[in-house]
Amino acid sequence: MAQENGFKMGNTTITMDGFIKLDTIAVRTSDGNFPAEELRDFYVPSATPIGDRDSEESLTMHAKESRFSFRTDTDVGTGTPLKGLIEMDFGPGRAVLNGTSTTNNQGVNMRHAYFQYGSWGFGQTWSTGLFGPAILESLNFFALSEGMFTPRQPQIRYTSGPFAISLERPTTTAQVSGSDTSLASLKSEYTNGVVPDLVARYSFNAGKAQFAVTGILRRLEVDGRVANFGATATPTLSGETATGYGIGVAGNVPLGDATSLKFMALAGSGVGRYTGLAFAPDVEVADDGSKIDAVKHVSLNAGIAHRFSPQWRTNFGFGMENADLDGERLSEKSWSALVNLLYSPTKAVTVGAEVKHGARELVDGAGGNQTRLQFSARYDFGG
Repeated sequence: MAQENGFKMGNTTITMDGFIKLDTIAVRTSDGNFPAEELRDFYVPSATPIGDRDSEESLTMHAKESRFSFRTDTDVGTGTPLKGLIEMDFGPGRAVLNGTSTTNNQGVNMRHAYFQYGSWGFGQTWSTGLFGPAILESLNFFALSEGMFTPRQPQIRYTSGPFAISLERPTTTAQVSGSDTSLASLKSEYTNGVVPDLVARYSFNAGKAQFAVTGILRRLEVDGRVANFGATATPTLSGETATGYGIGVAGNVPLGDATSLKFMALAGSGVGRYTGLAFAPDVEVADDGSKIDAVKHVSLNAGIAHRFSPQWRTNFGFGMENADLDGERLSEKSWSALVNLLYSPTKAVTVGAEVKHGARELVDGAGGNQTRLQFSARYDFGG
C-alpha cells in the first residue's frame, strides 16, 4: 500500500532515498600517472605516484557516487524498534566489460546491509569508530580522506545511549620491509584471524559542541605468503600475531551561528587500515619473515565549515597520515588540503567546485603530489 512516506507491506514501512551525482575531475600528478585509471575518480592517499617521471594531466567524468537506499521500520508489537538499511552505489572501480568506450557500465557496490533490533545491531555498516558530525562536507568520494575513519565492515554492535561497542570483522594488512611503494602503497590482506576487532565509542555534548572518544583493540594475524608489489622478498608466515590498539577523538564545535570546526584524530599501533583508506599497513614484515611489528601510526584531519546564506556555503580543511616504518621505500607520510564552494538553489540540488592538493612521501624522502579540480552536481531524493 502506498503512503505519503514510503510503502506499507504488512507491518513494515519501506522508504527509499538517495542521490544522483555527476563528478567532473581534472587531475595533475607531479611524477607520472596512476597505476590504474580508476584512481583518477577519487583521492586515495596511498596512490599518489612517486618517481622521476614527467607530470601527467587527465580529465575524467563519472556518476559512480550516485546511490540509493531502502530503509525499513517494522512494528513487532512490543514497542521495541526494528529498523533496517540496505544501501548501494556504483563505485569505486570500473566494470570489466562495457567500459568508457561503449556504455560506461558500472558494477553495483553494497555499502550497507544492516539492521538494529532494540539496542543490538547486525550487518555491514560504518565502523563504530566513525563519528558522523565530525565529517567535513566535500565533493571528494571519501571527504578529507586522511584521518577519516573509512572501514565499512560486518559487525555486531550494542548501543546504550551515548555508548556503543562492537565486534568487527578482523582483517590484517601487511607490507614487507623491502617493498617499493613508489607507484602505489599496495598491501597484502589476511582475513583468517579468529578474534574480531573490538571498537568502542562514547559520544557527548558540551553546550552546542559534539564530541566522541573512540578505542580500538585488535589481534593482528598474518598467515600465508606476504607478496607486495616491488618487494625483493616474499616470505611465508605461519600464524604470526601481534597486538593492535588505538585511541581517537572527534568533534564538531560551533564557532558562531554560521561556522563550525570539525576534526578527527586517531593514534595507536596496528590500526593503519582504520583511517586514510588504509594508508598505513597494520604490520611490517621482515624480508626474511623472522618477525612482524605492529606499525605505529598517527592520523588526523580538521576543517572549517561556513555558511554564507541558506544557499551558499564553503569548507576548507587539512588531513594527514604518518606511519613509523623501517623499509626505505614504504609510505611514511601523506597530507592533503581542500577548499570548496557549494550552492544549493533548492534543498534537493547542490552544485559546487573544489580544489584539493595532496602529497605522499616515502621513508627515504622521495615524494610526489597530485592536484585535483572537481566540479559536481547532485540531486537528493526521498528522505
